[in-house]
Amino acid sequence: MGSETTLRLPIIDFSKVEQKPGNLEWDLVRVQVHEALQEFGCFEALFDKFPSELRKSIFDASEELFNLPLQTKMKNSSQKPFRGYIAPPPMMSLYESMGIEDPTLLEKTESFTNLMWPEGNNVFRLVVVVGSKR
Repeated sequence: MGSETTLRLPIIDFSKVEQKPGNLEWDLVRVQVHEALQEFGCFEALFDKFPSELRKSIFDASEELFNLPLQTKMKNSSQKPFRGYIAPPPMMSLYESMGIEDPTLLEKTESFTNLMWPEGNNVFRLVVVVGSKR
């Protein structure tokens, strides 16, 4: 009988890393990130300073955002490269990106939220601001 290998998404712990380059922990994590992105294209990040409730709220808000109609998402445009809405390329249908300019500023996030939800979406707006400031 053949054996099956189960692939597991790499988990990288950022909780002990100071947010400045040049120390041993930073270099080790940087190598782990590089290897994970090369092999899997993604990884799960552990960061104990980021509460699990906030993480869940951010994922829920992201799901709500990316479930909007394409026409709505395309309203978020930018002259700057890799900002605004980036639709999935034909060969990578699972890739989709949405940039929010200055998400830590309440007025910028409110403007973005009103663009996506003209009727407003306070929960989304607050989750983005709080999550961005972490």
